[in-house]
Amino acid sequence: MRPKFSDKTYAMNNFENLLVKRAGNVLHVTLNNPSARNALSHQMVTELRATAEQCAQDSGLRCIVLRGAGGNFCAGGNFADFQQMMSTSLPEDAHSRADPIAVLNREFGRMLQEWRNVPQVLIAVVEGAAMGGGVGLAAVADVTLAEGGAQFAMPENSLGLPPAQIAPFVALRIGQTQARRLMLTAARIDAWQAQEVGLVTEVLEGAAELEAALQKNLRAFLRNAPRAIASTKAILNRKDDAWLDHVLDFAAQEFAAALRNGDAAEGVAAFGAKRAAKWVETEAELRKEQNQST
Repeated sequence: MRPKFSDKTYAMNNFENLLVKRAGNVLHVTLNNPSARNALSHQMVTELRATAEQCAQDSGLRCIVLRGAGGNFCAGGNFADFQQMMSTSLPEDAHSRADPIAVLNREFGRMLQEWRNVPQVLIAVVEGAAMGGGVGLAAVADVTLAEGGAQFAMPENSLGLPPAQIAPFVALRIGQTQARRLMLTAARIDAWQAQEVGLVTEVLEGAAELEAALQKNLRAFLRNAPRAIASTKAILNRKDDAWLDHVLDFAAQEFAAALRNGDAAEGVAAFGAKRAAKWVETEAELRKEQNQST
């Protein structure tokens, strides 16, 4: 029999990057590093994994609400972590030992898997920016509510990186056609466009409407049997579980290769300096090429 956890039990984790508060049978989890727009540091990923593990074992919990502090949901990966990973040496026995960058990246994918598979209903509440890994979190939620001013993007390709661990989850959510367009263009879309492609369930204007929609959804889910909800989610997730591990393992290796080939260093440096990366063709260059081809 799975245990029931109390408010106090979750609080005992003493998290640095999460605020975790239980209200009856609903758990409120808030990404809490607003100065970095709640970017997903390794520490935050570790804390999210620990919370998901407790949720999976908590028989008294019915719904989980995931949101960000300070007006933003999640700005994606943490640049300081990327820079630190780029300085990590390959193991001497690279043929038999995994690249440590791939190992770290794969942990993020495991976190997304664990949140996708929690037996409770997971509701993501998106305000402000949802970038990169933030889109991944929105994609694994059962319901994603967005405030009208929210912005979504997967900018990894513009930084010289693949959207490694989030790619399969986003493709499962919105389909290959839209996933390819958004990932390969690194386009930024608003909440209404995110709803059109299937990433967002409902768009609400303003904090009051957003809170009202959240409460309405909670009331609806709490009317249903928790074991039936858990079984339904397990059935829906089952067909994808077998191949996800293989895809995410491969994606971690591709991410590590991208961090080591120099493009990521250039992309991150260009972003920090607010300049175009070396591979960006300007409109003038494109027009020149077009004129030469005609």
